[in-house]
Amino acid sequence: MEGISVTVDMVRSALQSFCFGGGQVTTKQLMAALGLECEAEKARLRRRLSDMVHHGELTRVAEGTFKYNFSHRPRNPQSFSKIWRFVRHAKPGWSFNSAALMTHLSYTQVSRYCAWLEEEGYICRSGRDGQTTLYQATRKADAHPETPYPPLRDAEPFAKEKAAAARIVQLLLCHDPYSKKVATGVLEACQTLLSRFEKSFTQNENGQNTEGESHV
Repeated sequence: MEGISVTVDMVRSALQSFCFGGGQVTTKQLMAALGLECEAEKARLRRRLSDMVHHGELTRVAEGTFKYNFSHRPRNPQSFSKIWRFVRHAKPGWSFNSAALMTHLSYTQVSRYCAWLEEEGYICRSGRDGQTTLYQATRKADAHPETPYPPLRDAEPFAKEKAAAARIVQLLLCHDPYSKKVATGVLEACQTLLSRFEKSFTQNENGQNTEGESHV
């Protein structure tokens, strides 16, 4: 049987649900919650967990048992530093494409960070080359050798909904489904899902296209 793809976002949502309020979670619980049956995907989950422990997002409290560090906010400082070094030392007249090429990073990473740098006054537009906008560092950038970091934000648009779905699975797997407290938790999680997807359904009914939607 072919397994599902275990993404970091899936694992993070499940961890946050299980560990909400100071709880802990085991690898077996995560495998059950994510519906993993394929050994290759179970191995991938273990690698994801090890990576998250290594980066401080997760704490291993015992063998196969973890606690999520809610104060940790993942970021990739090396990427920002690479772009910042390029910005400060490149000759005026560079583009996002050339920055991506020289830093060996994706165009998306470069364009998002540079858009923020422009908003903050670290870079400015210096002309055009055909349809391509060219940039240069400002005096503010010259006087700022340390890498400036943009504010952290939740990039996952369905983070709350994924956490709610994982919460339902966690409650049903790890607690008594007949308990009033469990029933209340399931209902609250269901309300989170309904409030999001009822809105999307209404928009579809009214002929509005929702984010991330595609029609075949």
